[in-house]
Amino acid sequence: MSTQLERIAQKARADRKLRFTALAHHLTPEFLQETWRLMNRRGASGIDGETAREFERDLDRRTEELVARLKAGQYQAPPVRRVEIPKPGTDQRRPLGIPTVEDRLLQRAVARILEAIYEADFLDVSYGYRPGRSPHKALGKLRDHILQGRVNYVLKADICGYFDHLNHAWLMRMLRLRIGDPIILRLIGKWLRAGAMVNGVVVQTVEGVPQGGPISPVLANIYLHYVLDLWFERVFARECNGKACLVRFADDYVTCFQYRALVSHRKVTRVSH
Repeated sequence: MSTQLERIAQKARADRKLRFTALAHHLTPEFLQETWRLMNRRGASGIDGETAREFERDLDRRTEELVARLKAGQYQAPPVRRVEIPKPGTDQRRPLGIPTVEDRLLQRAVARILEAIYEADFLDVSYGYRPGRSPHKALGKLRDHILQGRVNYVLKADICGYFDHLNHAWLMRMLRLRIGDPIILRLIGKWLRAGAMVNGVVVQTVEGVPQGGPISPVLANIYLHYVLDLWFERVFARECNGKACLVRFADDYVTCFQYRALVSHRKVTRVSH
């Protein structure tokens, strides 16, 4: 983590109610160039057809021009190029939104800033798209819960179409609890409303975040942090008569319970010890 991001993270850890009102000044050409070096630059092109290699040929000038447009309030988020890819393990397909290379860079830069703040807030139950975490670690935590005993029932759930139907208004309300910088909030709003190009036609988006955009994973985690993780840990689990725990990876999660009676209205699976 860079020095400036570490300072943001320290402030976020020190005061869990602090609203960050000045963040956009971190979006300098140097920060964007640093972000570029951290990115996967083998992704497909967006609606303009520009490749990462073409963008990189004149990286200094392109990042300077991008920052100048940001400062002037002239940056317009382009629509993503929507394609459908197979959904692993099923015969279904899911939409993937591919931003332009320039937009991908800016999204990743803002995502780094958000991650520095929200890593102080995210609970230990969350494992998806977070630094130092992985599906294997999520499975390891689930194994620990089961082997430590007092877990007799497990419920596995997947939020159907989560990325496609995430509520924009509620997401912005959640972001404003921590983010007070109007430039960052406007940028995120532009990305949410940018739409998608499908067969040459731009389709407007009124909900959801495009899978494929670097900003989408952290926004999805922020939303579920408030509506699922905090609710489960601070409300639901405390009302349970016995052990109740949650392990979440993005929009897939597993809950474990000691007693069947507390979740009798749900479909549960007996765990053999």
